[in-house]
Amino acid sequence: MHPSSDTAAFFLPGLVHQFGNLLLTVQGHVLHLDDQDVKRMQDAVLGVVQRGSASLQVARALLGEQAGATGLGIELVQQLVDLGRVPARERGVSLELQGEDLAEPIWVASEPFVMAFGEALRRWIQAVPSGSTGTATVAYEGDGAGGAVVRLGFVAASGSLPFPLASDEVVRSMADQFDGYGGAAQALTDPGQGIKLHFLAAKFVTGDHQQ
Repeated sequence: MHPSSDTAAFFLPGLVHQFGNLLLTVQGHVLHLDDQDVKRMQDAVLGVVQRGSASLQVARALLGEQAGATGLGIELVQQLVDLGRVPARERGVSLELQGEDLAEPIWVASEPFVMAFGEALRRWIQAVPSGSTGTATVAYEGDGAGGAVVRLGFVAASGSLPFPLASDEVVRSMADQFDGYGGAAQALTDPGQGIKLHFLAAKFVTGDHQQ
């Protein structure tokens, strides 16, 4: 199970941009610190550190580190969408996460999830033809059986050339890599919509039993 170096490189500008913003946020809180506001500053800086640490874990997964970690699917989706907005914008595409407030708390195997969703998101955005602008959409939901589903779609901007994205071609291009996830992640064409990614729930070991 190895991620594509192209995918890690795709998200790098977003990671650099985010870390720059996080450092500026910490600097701003420190520069305006007063004795009466220490607790608020501590909470704010802790939040920034936690966000940066989460993005760092995502980056490590994209680079191939496999620690066997688990994570909430919706949080991993949010982190990758945040990191993907900068490279998407460079291609004239906005990136929108839909329905995140309704998402079920589903635990997934972090590394396969990050690598599979990151790969699919990069290829989906790069599949937008030159001259076509719009919004790449990401929708997250439960599959009704404990797993997670991520749907990738595209809405062309008003006045933009309405070229359909080559969903079948994108799915085929990822077939070999997705085969390496041992069934933990699958990519399918979502007829008339785009791409559908299906992820199994993480398995936890408790005592002598696995669930």
